[in-house]
Amino acid sequence: MAKKIAKKNNMVREALELLAKEKNVAIEDVFTAFKESLIAAARKFMKLHKNIEVDVDPDTEDIKVVLRVEVVDDFPDYDPNLSPEEVEKMDEQYMLEEEAKEYHPEAAAGYMLEVELPFENYGRLAIQETRQRLKARMGDVERNRVFEIFKHKIGTLINGQVLRIEKNNAIISIGSNVEAVLPNSNRMSKDRWKLGQSVKAVIDSISEPSKGTGAQVVLSRVSKEFVRELFKQEIPEVYDGTIEIKGIVRIPGYRAKVAVFSRDDRVDPSGACIGLKGQRVQAITRELNNERIDVVHWDPDPDVYFRRALGASSNINIIKSFEVPGFNPPRTVVVVGDEDVGIVIGDKGQAVRLAGMLLGKDICIFSESDWANSSEEERETLIHSQDPRTVAKKAANLETLFNKENSEKPSPSGAKNSDE
Repeated sequence: MAKKIAKKNNMVREALELLAKEKNVAIEDVFTAFKESLIAAARKFMKLHKNIEVDVDPDTEDIKVVLRVEVVDDFPDYDPNLSPEEVEKMDEQYMLEEEAKEYHPEAAAGYMLEVELPFENYGRLAIQETRQRLKARMGDVERNRVFEIFKHKIGTLINGQVLRIEKNNAIISIGSNVEAVLPNSNRMSKDRWKLGQSVKAVIDSISEPSKGTGAQVVLSRVSKEFVRELFKQEIPEVYDGTIEIKGIVRIPGYRAKVAVFSRDDRVDPSGACIGLKGQRVQAITRELNNERIDVVHWDPDPDVYFRRALGASSNINIIKSFEVPGFNPPRTVVVVGDEDVGIVIGDKGQAVRLAGMLLGKDICIFSESDWANSSEEERETLIHSQDPRTVAKKAANLETLFNKENSEKPSPSGAKNSDE
């Protein structure tokens, strides 16, 4: 008989180990789920709303389902502030003498009743119930596993594979039995994928699992962290910390500015990031669908950093610049030489917009001739307007100034060093 029980326990153990392997979860989690399922089945089919526990012999691994309660002649007085649910839970620890004698004829008040409940007695339906509960519990275990794995990986780069497209959202496989969603709002406008195609993205967020609903991993290709992680992947000096990324701003799919600083005076941060003949940064721009990247050499001197962030060349002719009080973020007016207006403003105003985002400023650019040809009243109106562009027609040529196409067209995978 003992051999038969041992054989059955070994079969149970092997089945649980196989399930753990299939679900890629720890055997301890599977066994916990199995014990909870056994207890639930015993309570339901034996109509025992009492304390039932599962004991496992550490040496033989024999599994026993045990009714374990204290026999009383009356239930104790509980704290009157307890809720009905809490009272019911405490009642499970006790059994009245009359009921206890059905399990042991000598049961009396003060007796600790321990009775084994062989799970063979539950019948075929009880075992089926155990399987169903175990399956549901394993779903919870698996959902919690996903959350525990990925909650510390927000902002990290992952490689996945497109499984399917649902309502314009891409469902990405990112590991063993783990699916993530890449929402349409987190994709760049030029992103086009086929089923089975490899995709890079960063983990943007993860929702906590709830009953019946697993943790949802959300990916992004439009966040600045995606650019940061690509720099780490492609540039060893960024990965090892020699070069520090001080700031990233981007218009996803079009243009980005990345401020970098070297902790080693022997390493040029801009040159290291761009690489020989632009090879390093070109690898990043290809992944970003040819999004143009301006690498800005960060400097602790605000004036130097301002000049570098403003243009793709340190030789920009800045005639004058000054702060306009009363604005948040701070407004800075910059008058540049006529030949530099296109470079500073950039294609459709992207360059100056990104410079402002990087510096935390609202930057208004004027050409030297437009500034000279405007009256004092027109200048005051423009620089204090909530949006200088709305009154641009009051100054000569300002309409074309703010909508001017960048005369220096970027190459599809080009990048500029702002400290050349």
